[in-house]
Amino acid sequence: MNKKQIVQAIEAIQWDYEEALVPESIHYIQKDDVVMIKNENSTSIYANKVIRFDKSYDEIDEVFAFFEGCPFSWWVRVDSQSSELEAELAKRGMCHLDTYIGLAKELHKKEKEVDSKYIYQEVTTEKGALLHAQVASEIWGYDKKAEQAAFSERMNYVKLPNRRGGYMVVLDELPIAYSNYRYSHDYSVLYLNGSGVIESYRGKGVYREMVARRLNEAIRKGCHLVVTQAKQGTSEPILKKVGFIEYATYKQFVTNHKG
Repeated sequence: MNKKQIVQAIEAIQWDYEEALVPESIHYIQKDDVVMIKNENSTSIYANKVIRFDKSYDEIDEVFAFFEGCPFSWWVRVDSQSSELEAELAKRGMCHLDTYIGLAKELHKKEKEVDSKYIYQEVTTEKGALLHAQVASEIWGYDKKAEQAAFSERMNYVKLPNRRGGYMVVLDELPIAYSNYRYSHDYSVLYLNGSGVIESYRGKGVYREMVARRLNEAIRKGCHLVVTQAKQGTSEPILKKVGFIEYATYKQFVTNHKG
């Protein structure tokens, strides 16, 4: 794959879902020069977003019209001209929230898995989904309502026929880490789309081991590329140490931030 194709694969993390997961409330605009998603039932900036915009700045107001006043995020891919787009967004009241690094690694040979005293478990049962939701809740500070919603989401996905992804939970008697993954529609690309390790277990190789096991499974399935968008300074340095290459930087601009 050339660089343009790899960047497109990185961006596809945000829209390449199983059709059964896309409700009627979701509206897509998906073209070579613009990709946007709007969810009529959500005010979340993670549900409503501009993933790609390679059009004239004269057409920015059409994007705002598409979201009809709903809060949304705009993922600006940083390049030699992106500062002009950033200035245009700032004029319209958007601000820079976070920066993400688009990373990819071509899959050629098996990753080294280190013998571990921890249990790395695929989530296939109600108990596994509950443990996955609990450890995510502990890491990110969910309230009880959000934790229950996370559990329901995981159970619904595990039950989905022909699902392309799943979850892993890591146990040291209690859950200590989790990760999420999904394959592209043609199974040529693996998406790493979320993970976390509780603070007392960080720096012990748990995250790296989760990645190694997932990549080896992808190789067994005949997958050729793994991609992710990592928040700058979090998992990004670890992934670079195990061979991931940086292909793009994204600045996440937001309107009224409500999560």
